[in-house]
Amino acid sequence: MISSKCKYAIRAVIYLATKDAEKERLGGTQIAEALDLPLAFTNKILQELSRKNVIDSFKGPKGGFILSEYQKSNSILFIIEAIDGLSIFFRCGMGLDHCSDIQPCPFHSIFKKVREDLLSTFKNQIISDFKADDIDVTFFLSNTTRNH
Repeated sequence: MISSKCKYAIRAVIYLATKDAEKERLGGTQIAEALDLPLAFTNKILQELSRKNVIDSFKGPKGGFILSEYQKSNSILFIIEAIDGLSIFFRCGMGLDHCSDIQPCPFHSIFKKVREDLLSTFKNQIISDFKADDIDVTFFLSNTTRNH
């Protein structure tokens, strides 16, 4: 339902949420390596997130990306909206342009409920909720398998 680009963006933002913004600014290379993401694509995503005020970006020798305390209070939906937009929560599950409540496709009522539930979940899930002390969040953000 959401694009790979958006999934990468969510992972990057959650990764930044696990870091202390006062002590550590991370470069695109560090984030891409930590999350096992393609570097060029990660840098483009980070710049887009910065332009849309999802994260903050600083230039220069002590530059990098951070997530402010205020930004940590945003929902996951804020990230999705910045990258993919919200139309994914209103489109037909079968990809039909003419599907609506008035002229529903055979999948309409089932998919509408799933979309609404997913929209609500993303809206109510706050970025800072992922900074749990009892789990290794960064382990789950990477595609690589690590031994624990």
